[in-house]
Amino acid sequence: MSEVITGIKTIKMNVWEKSFIDLITRLRRKEIFKIRKSSYLRGMNLASFFAVSKIMIFVTFITNELLDNRITASQVFVVVTLFEALRFSSTLYLPMAIEKVSEALISIRRIKNYLSLDEIPQLNTQLSSDDEMMVDMQDFTAFWDESSLLRALLGELPPSQGKISVHGRIAYVSQQPWLFPGTVRSNILFGKRYEEDRYEEVIKACALEEDLQNLKERDLTVTGDGGTPLSEGQKARVSLARAVYQDADIYLLDDPLSTVDAGVSRHLFEHGSFLAIALLEENSSDASLS
Repeated sequence: MSEVITGIKTIKMNVWEKSFIDLITRLRRKEIFKIRKSSYLRGMNLASFFAVSKIMIFVTFITNELLDNRITASQVFVVVTLFEALRFSSTLYLPMAIEKVSEALISIRRIKNYLSLDEIPQLNTQLSSDDEMMVDMQDFTAFWDESSLLRALLGELPPSQGKISVHGRIAYVSQQPWLFPGTVRSNILFGKRYEEDRYEEVIKACALEEDLQNLKERDLTVTGDGGTPLSEGQKARVSLARAVYQDADIYLLDDPLSTVDAGVSRHLFEHGSFLAIALLEENSSDASLS
């Protein structure tokens, strides 16, 4: 449900409502069946916790009485104490141990399945001084349920046929912006050395000047858990600024203007494009952008 709510815009745009309703209904029905089964087992275990020891004590003493066995007070206290100890072991600790072992086995199976997956071949992204920055695809086919060009260029989608090679360093901006807990500046630099002139150009090109002025500590404001929350549009522009600031040769942008208004979109398209070209030309004299 969280993934559906997050991607509701895409679902609405592609008229996938009925398909996702059917999928969620089927999964919810399966989930309710599992919850009902688990509730029955917990109810039976809870009932046995309170009732089994009393029943066992009653049956034991009645059997002894029917067999004409003499029962002393000391025997009664010892038997009751032993049954109480047995009750905790059989109706509390044993089910708890079975539950924890089952959870551990499920986790181990998931980890095993993940580690058993085939390795995705790494793309050749080396760039020598004589190489031209480019993306080369030859008779290339790759797919999940649908094909994804950017994922293939990033090496996350293995080809079913053909080959693909990338010459140059890649900077990627996903459709869903991602920020790590830290300051706005650290999210933009992303480990790179701080260069004031270049940093200010990136901030201006990505339309972040006014936003930073409205923050209490400007670009040193902490975001993420326990920090100042940013809007989706601000997150998208910070994510875009991070990519622009990197020493990349090829920029892959996945709908970076989807969460900003028309005015900001125009600003990003005009100023961001010019800045990216300038940075490419600065990094390599024979840079090309296509």
